[in-house]
Amino acid sequence: MDASDSIQNLINALMDLDHQFPSRLLYQFSDLSSSEQKTLASCWSKVPLKRRQAFLQDLVSLAENDPVLIYEEVARIALDDEDTDVCISAIDLLFGSEDRHLIPVYLGLLADQTRSKAVRAAVANALGPYVYLGEIEKIKPEILHEIEDTLLHTYFEDKSDLVKRRALEALGYSSREEVPALLRKAAAMRDDLWLESAMFAMGRSADEQWEGSVLENLEHENLAVRIQAVHAAGELALKKARRNLLRAIDVVDDDDLRHEIIWALAQIGGEGVERKFDALLASAEDDEEAAFLEEAMEMLNFTEGSDDMELLSVPWDQTKVAEEDEEDEFEEDEDEFSFEEDFDDEEWQQYVADDDDLADDDEYSFGEFDDDRFN
Repeated sequence: MDASDSIQNLINALMDLDHQFPSRLLYQFSDLSSSEQKTLASCWSKVPLKRRQAFLQDLVSLAENDPVLIYEEVARIALDDEDTDVCISAIDLLFGSEDRHLIPVYLGLLADQTRSKAVRAAVANALGPYVYLGEIEKIKPEILHEIEDTLLHTYFEDKSDLVKRRALEALGYSSREEVPALLRKAAAMRDDLWLESAMFAMGRSADEQWEGSVLENLEHENLAVRIQAVHAAGELALKKARRNLLRAIDVVDDDDLRHEIIWALAQIGGEGVERKFDALLASAEDDEEAAFLEEAMEMLNFTEGSDDMELLSVPWDQTKVAEEDEEDEFEEDEDEFSFEEDFDDEEWQQYVADDDDLADDDEYSFGEFDDDRFN
């Protein structure tokens, strides 16, 4: 059976509402060829809505549990679907995609006020990783500025608070001068939803100016706010949060909060963390908890190793060295202690892609859009 026959059989099964769609066939939609994608796209609108919705939701669930499965080709088709649930599922499947050609599509969806606020919020969230790409100079500056301008416009002009908050969260990665004031404003609001978004964005900022705001919310009465504050403390590696978090592990009841605390401590490191992790691992109630703690221990080892390298690579204080030389009559050639750390680009594969990875030769396109800036 050739490829076209195979995809047609899959499409026929999708359209057959008299029978449940066989779950085993879901795997065959992974990594479609260009011709298969074209065939599916030509028939997509004929697939009944309820089946499209359930189909995309099933693909999202599979992709979350098995990173080997790649449903980007299906998601690109579903991204044009007028149904809110289908479109959001498509955005979920494409989250973290390395394809910059998605940027203009996302910008168009975000600006389209005829789309539901749920779609606009989802696409604002999906633009966050592209802001990060721009900050590490993996996309062109003019494209980064266009994304930031659109997100800022959305923050100020969109009628939905949900969309505004997602735009602010996406801007958390941005070094634009307008952003800190927006984060301070959100944190000062008497609204837990805005405070939650502020904590999330601060965690993305890599900016220690937010230390005070994050620390004061580590025990916030609102669980969602507290979880994001803990998450931010880990992302920012706030050493001052360590003692609070070590105490909190044994008293919190919520599993999500507890896991955030453990992971934040793994990112922060320092005295007492490894000992606590060993104790938790020894008393783990099931294999899933043990596996999570082992991952946290690996992160802690990475954190501690990075800290050691930073200490070794800190430039010498020349004045202090001179004083010690006079006392000890000992000279050290500091050049012998210089280190260069090569950044491992593969660690950021969820967000980072080299230009060579762009699918410039894909036969399937989103439509009439054509802009050399995204090539």
